Amino acid sequence: MARDFPFIGQLDQPIQIIRFDTQRNLTGEKETAQVVLCSPFAMVEDISGGEDVEGKVRYLVTKRYTIRYRSNVSSLNNKLAILHRGVLYDVVNVVSIGRRQYLQLIVKNYE
Repeated sequence: MARDFPFIGQLDQPIQIIRFDTQRNLTGEKETAQVVLCSPFAMVEDISGGEDVEGKVRYLVTKRYTIRYRSNVSSLNNKLAILHRGVLYDVVNVVSIGRRQYLQLIVKNYE
């Protein structure tokens, strides 16, 4: 039986983990397709937010999503994105928690 870690809250937010596949179309051009890898429930934590100035002011949001361990997610690491409440976040890092019990996905998005 897996023991729950004290810092793991409820996994109550439905999300979709998306993988990006590069394929060639009929004319030979490369296309990037979004494929839903899985639809787990997650615990969501806001890490930080701030303004980034690169010619224009953009707001950077950083979050942490904790899900139950999935080997297909842990092996792909930063080739993923998370769709949560209609917003697509880029996965920056995937960290394994415990002995294959949980994964923490650190994500960012510019609003």
